[in-house]
Amino acid sequence: MSDDEARRFALEHAHYDEDVPFYRAAAARLGSPVLDLGAATGRLALPLARDGAEVWALDRSPAMRAELRRALAGEPPEVRARVRVVGGDMRRLALGRRFPLVMIAMNTLQALTDPDDQAAALRGAREHLAPGGELIFDVALPDPAEIAGSLGVERPGGRHRDPASGRCLRHSAWYDSWDPVTQTLEFTLRVVARGGGGPPEERLRRHRVHVFTPSELRHLLARAGLRPLAVAGDFAGGPVTAASERQVYRCVAAERG
Repeated sequence: MSDDEARRFALEHAHYDEDVPFYRAAAARLGSPVLDLGAATGRLALPLARDGAEVWALDRSPAMRAELRRALAGEPPEVRARVRVVGGDMRRLALGRRFPLVMIAMNTLQALTDPDDQAAALRGAREHLAPGGELIFDVALPDPAEIAGSLGVERPGGRHRDPASGRCLRHSAWYDSWDPVTQTLEFTLRVVARGGGGPPEERLRRHRVHVFTPSELRHLLARAGLRPLAVAGDFAGGPVTAASERQVYRCVAAERG
């Protein structure tokens, strides 16, 4: 990923803040430091640091980390001091300390499509939990029939305005392919930016993700030595139902037998 792509990523995801109050409340409840796995450009790390939390923001992309450092440069000194930008891969965690809160937010776990990688990331998160600490993550709740029945159908994803440039960004996406055996989904995100004194710009970003079923996650967590405390279908704590769009997990380290 280039620096320009990381800047576009930050801009394209700046509007997504549905989960921010949830993770802010978790950090306030559990305390510091917080380990943010797949922190990207600091979408969550920055608001948590502004609240007073110490955050270790880990990402394997140098460009993402550089964009986070650029964002931190515009923050007050006390906020900058609370964020430690860490290069690393969540499949191979070895940070030498434990955390009361480990987060894997915004479907980041789904980027790991290999079962061994998924298990390694969850085991690593468990090994970095302080006593009484929690791993909290969210992933999409799949509807295989809906996925298979809407391949290639472009759907609107909303729009927002970039306050810095004044440009309006319109999002849409479509499914490219679906493998029900491996539960691997490929999709394309289209972002069109208009206004702000410049010509329209279109960007396509292709993704390949794993779509977790609830039963699969229960087994995966058990094998990683984690026990769910709560599973919700939204960030307000509602139940997981057939109409839910996501699964939100709060987990603790299971007692070793």
